[in-house]
Amino acid sequence: MSVVWINGSYIEDEQAGVSLHDTGLLHGAGVFTTMRSYGGKVFRAGEHLKRLRRSCEVLFIPLQYKDESLSEAMGELLRRNGLADARLRLTATRGAARQDPLHGLHLTPTVFLTAAAVEPYPREYYERGMTVIVLDDQKLNPYDVQAGHKTLNYYSRLAALREATERGAGEAMWFNVHNYLESGSVSNVFVVRDGVVVTPPTQQDLQDRAISDAAAYPKSAALPGITRQTVIELARQNEIAVTIAGITISHLLASEEVFLTNSIMGVMPVCRIERHAIGDDRPGRITRRVGELYEAEIRRSLA
Repeated sequence: MSVVWINGSYIEDEQAGVSLHDTGLLHGAGVFTTMRSYGGKVFRAGEHLKRLRRSCEVLFIPLQYKDESLSEAMGELLRRNGLADARLRLTATRGAARQDPLHGLHLTPTVFLTAAAVEPYPREYYERGMTVIVLDDQKLNPYDVQAGHKTLNYYSRLAALREATERGAGEAMWFNVHNYLESGSVSNVFVVRDGVVVTPPTQQDLQDRAISDAAAYPKSAALPGITRQTVIELARQNEIAVTIAGITISHLLASEEVFLTNSIMGVMPVCRIERHAIGDDRPGRITRRVGELYEAEIRRSLA
């Protein structure tokens, strides 16, 4: 039986619970981040907490625990569960709401952390590349207040993943209402064109005048993924050109290489978009290089 951390206490997962009045349960009013530990150390935990805290501020979710306390809880939870290489999820909800006669709406937030052994993606995906599908009947709305945040409102993405699985694929590609590529259901997306790595802008990227002037849309629903940012940094440090720009379906299909990123999959090559082969239908040179750089960064962080 595993142990979880909830609102400052360590308890067995079967004993954990939230109020039936919790707005995370009732309205999906909450955010989360998924992290990966290696050798008992959470990779880029600080960046995950920074993004989570920013989302809490934007979406009016009170996060009362300091980063130091949350980081300490991560290490202790791994220790109590006897885990070194693990998948961790930190969730924060607005909690139960009640009207205070003197101060108005009062929230009792819920924050909990779980850890479990990693269930890796099939090795075959990394060797032969993943197959993905393109969604036709769902679009991301970058004008939604939740756009670009990892919220508990995840049903549409799970439905898309289920459709991908039923069609023999591992991910589903999402486009926005302007028909520009934004992301996968649980991943950020990169393409390679003329030897240059290209990825869609996040809302933070669009604050850059040069990027926003070149963009074909004013708002973004792309998540500012921690693995995404790590890959961009590593590529630029190693003289691999990276551009942040809009990507159409034509650009996607004409790409020399495509790869996805998230904390669990790392760098995942995509070699087939439904029945359409990318490049020569195997992981490309730049994708392999980026994957090597990412794995080296993980080893460096453990040293």
